[in-house]
Amino acid sequence: MFLTDIKHQDKISEKNKEYIEYFNKKIGYVPNMFVTMMHSENALTAYYPFHKQESSLSKREQEAIALVVSQDNKAEYCLNNHTMIAKLNDFSYQEILELRNGTAHFDPKLNILVSLIKNIIEHKGSVDNYLLEKFYIEGYNQGNLVDALHVVGDNYITNFIGKVFKTPVDFPRHEL
Repeated sequence: MFLTDIKHQDKISEKNKEYIEYFNKKIGYVPNMFVTMMHSENALTAYYPFHKQESSLSKREQEAIALVVSQDNKAEYCLNNHTMIAKLNDFSYQEILELRNGTAHFDPKLNILVSLIKNIIEHKGSVDNYLLEKFYIEGYNQGNLVDALHVVGDNYITNFIGKVFKTPVDFPRHEL
């Protein structure tokens, strides 16, 4: 089911060929998740700008959310990817394990963020008012909440694509 050979570019749309060139120049290869999206003429073109959108959240906060979502969805490709990125953002292995479980006892502000996100995910979009109040007390605002939910949505897209297509991990595997 997985499209692995992008050398046969006659099967790839013109829009997607531009992404092949972009990723090859930027990182030297096209990640399998994006190759998978190339089954559609439009998916990657719609997804990538959404994914790269600016955020009021730090990269660490975004990765913490990505770990919570990917763990909840049991998304192997994304868990490996976000474990690697979390390490690059100076999270220790123990901290990564905590984040995947929706806690961050090592950082009170991050703890409320991931606790709230885990709660929202588990309750299918409903929000616990106590956690929401703590979120605001920690200094977050409504814009931060919208950006956090954007990260959740971004990760749902790749989690589900990776699982449905059984996208192979194409970077060093991490203990899950």
